[in-house]
Amino acid sequence: MPKSVSRRAVLASSAAVPAFAAPVTGIAPIYEKLGVRTFINAVGTITTLSGTLMDPRVLRAMEEASRNFVAIHELQDKVGARIAALTGAEAAFVTNGASCALCLSTCAVTAGDDRTRMSRLPDLTGMKSEIVIQKRHRNMYDHAFRMVGVKLVIVETADEMKQAIGPNTAAVAFVASHHTLGHKVELADVVAIAHAAGVPVILDAAAEVPPASNLSAFVKMGVDMVAFSGGKNIRGPQSSGLLLGKKEWVKKAYANASPHNYFARIAKVGKEEIVGLLTALEIYLGKDHEAERKEWHAMLDRLAARLKGAPAVTTEYITNNDYSHSPRLSVQWNEAKLGVTVPQMVERLRGGTPSIEASDMRYFNPPWKGLGVFPYNLKPGEELIIADRIREILTA
Repeated sequence: MPKSVSRRAVLASSAAVPAFAAPVTGIAPIYEKLGVRTFINAVGTITTLSGTLMDPRVLRAMEEASRNFVAIHELQDKVGARIAALTGAEAAFVTNGASCALCLSTCAVTAGDDRTRMSRLPDLTGMKSEIVIQKRHRNMYDHAFRMVGVKLVIVETADEMKQAIGPNTAAVAFVASHHTLGHKVELADVVAIAHAAGVPVILDAAAEVPPASNLSAFVKMGVDMVAFSGGKNIRGPQSSGLLLGKKEWVKKAYANASPHNYFARIAKVGKEEIVGLLTALEIYLGKDHEAERKEWHAMLDRLAARLKGAPAVTTEYITNNDYSHSPRLSVQWNEAKLGVTVPQMVERLRGGTPSIEASDMRYFNPPWKGLGVFPYNLKPGEELIIADRIREILTA
């Protein structure tokens, strides 16, 4: 990214934002002091862009949790029981992110809670050491499985999956994501195939909220262990995650987790993150999700309306089969006529004041055209700042 630019987001006029909208806040003093760039986030809950913004109630809960010493095992036990009650899972605990939850799930299906085996990880001598996964589900995040020492056995069809499961199979993994659209074996069938062979299923559902129902749906389907990110639309601490599922497997996963001194000790989660994620989850499950989604659409509609009349500019909602990554708006223009390409637009938005992060939709999966605007992390009024900036760049 280019050299950091200081941002002081101010409204051009009182007419720039609907009457119900709160003013857009300026740069936090700590970032100004450090010279760190802040920006309007029209991309979404991306880890490299610092995930999400937490509800003030989450911050208060974390500050409150910081005032006392507690036994982490007891806290995880009580918080896990509460999360299980909220989601319908048999058991749960807070992890150091979704990737950590996948790593711990892999520890559970290989070493289990056998201390001798746990101490040897990632040496899998004498343990089951293969995880079966669909070819479409391979991605940069599956290192969370491989770091434990397992070999990924790649399949495409249901028949191939059945044939691939053998005495050395520790689990079958499934990745629920817009990156994996187009796979050939659906989750319900994967669960049926794996369980018929006596093998557990690990599900990577890091970004599969919304809908909120997914927090319960996957365990109801019989998935043994499910990993969620805490720092995306649940809006918990960025460094937090959830592992929930069947008691037998969650217990084995926790045996390998920090503060135990085994393979995943490096992925420590503190009392503040544990309490923060629980608080965020309770707030999230109590939301009016339909109203929130309507406001996301309304934001994008206001952005599109603001661009009406701009020469050679059109907008459209982007088709997407993944509910968790909708709605999203594409802004398009005649690049040859206006002399601005989408990559140039991305850079100019980033380099302006306030800095704005938006997406070149050609590199999204599935790919689209134009500039992508995702509303999940927009504060009220920022959609109009984005529209005005786009218009300014295209008409300069």
